[in-house]
Amino acid sequence: MNYLAHAYLSPDDPMVLMGNLWGDLLRPRDYEHLPEPMLTGLRLHKVIDAFTDSHKAVDEMVTMIRPYQGKYTPVVTDVLMDFMLSSSWHRYHPQSIEAFCKTTYDLVKDHLKVMPQHLHLRIHRMLDNEWLESCKNRHRMERTLLMLSRRASFENQIPDAMIPYDLHTERMDVLFEGFFEDLKHHVSLQSAG
Repeated sequence: MNYLAHAYLSPDDPMVLMGNLWGDLLRPRDYEHLPEPMLTGLRLHKVIDAFTDSHKAVDEMVTMIRPYQGKYTPVVTDVLMDFMLSSSWHRYHPQSIEAFCKTTYDLVKDHLKVMPQHLHLRIHRMLDNEWLESCKNRHRMERTLLMLSRRASFENQIPDAMIPYDLHTERMDVLFEGFFEDLKHHVSLQSAG
């Protein structure tokens, strides 16, 4: 899953949110300096990623995307799932996606000081670019894919990532809905246990 899903799946604790949101950016040497609630968020991030990587519906989506994306399939799949979450946001949250994202941006700004200094510039850039909304519509999605393509180390077809989605929209949307319900249930069980 990508950033929007991690934000959505975070409990109502800003420090857990920080660990969950930035789990991919934090380095193991950063861990010893993090407060316990952020470590809880980091563990949640890993639970979400592991569950996602092992889910049958995600495997089926990956199979549909791989012929078009090759080695970048996992990255593209994560971004496409944020697009699908954004497209059906009204099913999952009472706030508009814009209101939810603004609240999250404000929490990140208010708690940025707990993050390792080496991440501050990158997080500020992400905030300035409203990164949680990077997949909220077709235009933003295409711009995001182009940026990802430019940052990739190898030749790629990332800007064409919407082709498999367009070819298999109905199936991918059904797969995503089932997967996301399973993921929400799994996260709630983890939080309760």
